[in-house]
Amino acid sequence: MLKRNKTIPLLVAMSVLGTFALAGCGKEAAPSESKGEAVNPDAYNNEPATLTIYSYNASVLNDADLEELVTRAIKTKYPNITPQLIPQSAMTLDKMVASGEVPDMILSTSYWYYDLLERGLVSDLNSFIKNEKISFSKFEPEAINIVKSFGDKGETFGMPYSIMYNMLIYNKDIFDKFGVPYPKDGMTWDETIELAKRVTRVDQGVQYVGLAIGPPTRLTRQLGLPALDEKGEKAVFQTEGYKRAYSLLEKLYGIPGIVEMNKNYEYSIDFFLKDQKLAMYQFNTAAITARLPQLKETGKAFNWDVVSLPTFEDQKGYSREPEVQMAAVTPNSKNKKAAYAVLKTMISEEAQRAMNRGSKATVLADPTMKKEYALDTKLYEGKNIQSVFIPKLSKVPRQHKFDIKVYPFLNAAAKQIAYEKKDVNTVLREAEEKANKWIQENK
Repeated sequence: MLKRNKTIPLLVAMSVLGTFALAGCGKEAAPSESKGEAVNPDAYNNEPATLTIYSYNASVLNDADLEELVTRAIKTKYPNITPQLIPQSAMTLDKMVASGEVPDMILSTSYWYYDLLERGLVSDLNSFIKNEKISFSKFEPEAINIVKSFGDKGETFGMPYSIMYNMLIYNKDIFDKFGVPYPKDGMTWDETIELAKRVTRVDQGVQYVGLAIGPPTRLTRQLGLPALDEKGEKAVFQTEGYKRAYSLLEKLYGIPGIVEMNKNYEYSIDFFLKDQKLAMYQFNTAAITARLPQLKETGKAFNWDVVSLPTFEDQKGYSREPEVQMAAVTPNSKNKKAAYAVLKTMISEEAQRAMNRGSKATVLADPTMKKEYALDTKLYEGKNIQSVFIPKLSKVPRQHKFDIKVYPFLNAAAKQIAYEKKDVNTVLREAEEKANKWIQENK
């Protein structure tokens, strides 16, 4: 059984230390294996293996999702590997660690990855990468930068397999109802808020909300703002960048009808897809694509489309940093060789192309694949889905294991602006003080 406080260095002490070049040979078609060399100790020998896979905020909700991502890719080459999904609803991370029933692999995203790191649920893949001669030269560079940011000593604690691109999805029916022009690609956030004012209205007793941005970190991270200082010991919320992001939220929350006092101010994807009272919503490709089929199943389909994520005035052409979906092999997995075989297959060009034509966008920097995104699902037929690839991916902000621990203080600050009408300077100062107190008590 893994102990919660087991440190990462202990997890990887027996790993073969080494690094790999982010840019491999230019002639290499895709991540590949070498032939005619020494026997690979990580090689899978086709022995029967039931590979348990846990999805932690990775939008792998059921066996159909697992089929698209893993099962279909391996069933011909590795028929003796049987992937078995453990959905997040079945067990929390802490219960998993306490029970000792840790899966062979965990799928998650870069946003949530420190939760896995601090619980000792990931292992260093450098030995596997070296033995398999895997090169990341064909991957999106920012995705690799994010993966490498989790290793303080050059470790690679996860294999990237998909990128979640950000978008602005909108309800065309609401815009038509009020005779307002649709959103456009390349808008700034200020322009988007002005548009939101025009569709935030009451009609026949129904309140329609113009825009939901979601948690404030969607803006702060788009601006490249770190949550903590370089040592990870102090929060850094009282900066001009944070004030800029929260001033934008203040402007949004100031629109009459946006805030339902003491009930709602952020709104969820369900308010957009199910209630259909939200005109515009910021979300990502993986989450949207996973939920769109529910519209047809429930008979609640409506007219919608997407545009590129709005930007800040001085950062036109740049979206947020990519949120990368990553696969980890747990340290105590009894099926590591089978897990490595699955990892290698998931990042192959063939598997990436098939996955990309489904619900998850490829991690490879291949323009032709981007043009094929989600084609097999037919969910985006006639839609402006290619707009999500227009902006460049911004660089990932400096990250630290305490980031997601202090985000609740940022969320509370936004809530105070919405409900209590507190000013930006005050809420950020108070949030920083509370975050610093928490850090001192928990570091």
